[in-house]
Order: sequence, then structure tokens, then C-alpha cells
Amino acid sequence: MSGLYIHIPFCTYKCSYCNFFSVVNMNEKEIYKNYADALIEELKLRIDDYNEEINTIYFGGGTPSVLNANLLKYLLDNILNILKNYQDIKLIKEITIESNINDINSEYINFLESIDNIRISLGLQTFNEKSLSLINRHTELKEIVNALKIINNSTIENISLDFISGLPLNDKLQTKKDILKALELLPKTKHISLYYLELTKSLEEKWRDYLPKEEESVEYYEISSNTLKDLGFIRYEISNYSINNYESIHNSNYWKLKNYLGLGASAVGYYNRERYENIKNVKTYIEHIKQNKKPIKEIEYIDRETQKKEFIFLSLRTVKGININNYNKMFKEDFKDKYSSIIKNNKNYFLITDEYLSIKENYFNYADEISLLFL
Repeated sequence: MSGLYIHIPFCTYKCSYCNFFSVVNMNEKEIYKNYADALIEELKLRIDDYNEEINTIYFGGGTPSVLNANLLKYLLDNILNILKNYQDIKLIKEITIESNINDINSEYINFLESIDNIRISLGLQTFNEKSLSLINRHTELKEIVNALKIINNSTIENISLDFISGLPLNDKLQTKKDILKALELLPKTKHISLYYLELTKSLEEKWRDYLPKEEESVEYYEISSNTLKDLGFIRYEISNYSINNYESIHNSNYWKLKNYLGLGASAVGYYNRERYENIKNVKTYIEHIKQNKKPIKEIEYIDRETQKKEFIFLSLRTVKGININNYNKMFKEDFKDKYSSIIKNNKNYFLITDEYLSIKENYFNYADEISLLFL
């Protein structure tokens, strides 16, 4: 099982906390169309060397929905037509499109409804308008409410919402209230990503009077996490919760260290222990494609030790933890023997069975730190 990631870097504005590659004020229709064509051509350049079935497609950003319904349909149709030459596209189990609240309208929803196995991911973050304004999200409360109602009246069932805990000007109950409000408006939501706020030092300094202290931040998150559990959402990764059988297939493949193709400016791909990163400039990216050149910024060969560390680190982010049999097969060594002293000396952190080693729930928020014991 593997995935296809497509990066759409365009945004109408830049959120203060966002660390992903994105560009604003590039709202020229010609650029959007040229970029979509470049994505199609990049897939043609890469697909012959990629000898794996693609089971998920993920449009991330940036803001994919700024391309509008017609251009996104053009892009997706061309992507699927290329893949048809290499596989049965019925094997694609999930197509996710990250979308902005401001872009939700009847035309856009009609387009999404036409896609088999569609999954929409909405970056909601909070209903607190003062907080939204401070973090430079140009969204009004009435727009959020209207967008959620439109989606709720659609035939789309696989819906994911993003929230950020500990945003400036939010108290400890704000994210809990945000989640309850969102589910009241959009009760068929199947997946929620709940993130800690991560900031650069300059933003921490700028917002220090509006942010919770570190210990408060953990408390805020726990309140929201427990709310999700009470509502029937199952935590399956540090930041991700879902109704049963609605886990993100695409992102789960990342945590299992599966192969994936990445298309677009700044996109990353991973195949046969090689990780590549594309150029982080839209116009340069397009020029490379026009010259029939792969738009690669750098390639990193992942040696066995690095692969082992990544497998452990990513696995311990999930509730299931490390699949011991998979580890033993992949690395030709016995996991329990290799790490017996680490497991024994830190047994309070772990649950261990014949099949899995995982981090106990009460330590799960510290999974990244605990995983360093193995590295």
C-alpha cells in the first residue's frame, strides 16, 4: 500500500503559526493553471520508476481549495487518467482534499460529491474570533457556521476537522467548546486532528502574554482529548482521533514508513529508502517541469540504521505502537532482544505483548521524548 501526495502551495493569506511551504498574493489564474499542468507532467516523469500500487491520494497545502472546483477537477481527472495506465484505480481507497472554510460553496461541494472515496479535511482551529484574528486567519464566525452547515447537508461522509489547543487568547475550555460546537453543526464528522500549538521563538515572545504556560498547555490538551473520547472518538496517533474505521489511511501509511510519491513545489517523496525533496519555488518548479527535468532540491539515501530509527519513532507515535513482527522481518533482528535493557529499565512507560510494544496512555503525550530512548 502506498500514497500520492500533491502539494498546492497557494494561500489567500499566511497563518502566523504555519511552517508549511506556501505562497500568498499569487492569485493569477495563469499561474494556477500552469502549476496544475506541471503537477500532471511531474507525475508522468516519476510514475515509470515507481513500481507500487497507489491506494491513497492527498491534496495538501497551502490551500488546495483556492484552485476552485473546475481546476481541481481538471487536475484530479488527469492524475487518475495517468494512473489508469498503471493500475486499477478502484484500488484507490481514499482521496483527501484539504479545504479552507472560505472556499466552501455549492459548486465546490458538488465537485467533492462527484469523487469516489472522497475525504475532506477542514482546518477549523477555533471558533474564537479574537484568537483567529491574532493568528492571521481571515475567517468570521458566520462563515465557519455556514460552511459546516453546507457540508452537513451534502452527501460527503468522510470528514476531518483540525483544531489547535493552546491558541493565544483561548482559555482551558475553549477547544472543548470548539469541538462540541463543530459537532453540533456537523455531527457526521468522522475524524478530528487535535494539535498542540507549535511556535517559533519570535512568535512565543510576541504572544507570551496571551499563551498558556507549558503545564497549562498539557492540561488544555487533556481536557479536549478526554472530550473526544467521551464523544466516541478513538485516539490512534498522538494528534489524531477517529470514529472506528475512519482513520486517515494516507497518514497511517507515513507512520508505517510506507512508500509514497510527492508532487509539487517543496513536496517530499519516499521510495526504496530514498527520500527526495522538491524545489521550494513555484516558478522555478514549473520551469524545471517545462524542461522535462525532475524538480529535485535534494535526495537523501536512508541507511538501515536511520530507517530503523524512523520506524521506531513513527510507530511510537501511534497507539498500537511498534509492530514487533514487522520490525523483525524488516531488519532481520529480534526487537525484544535488541532493546531488552531499554524496555526493562523503562518498563513503566510501556505496554508489551507478543505483537506490539506501545506507550501507556498516561505517557502518550510524551511519545516523541520517550522514543528517543531507542535512538
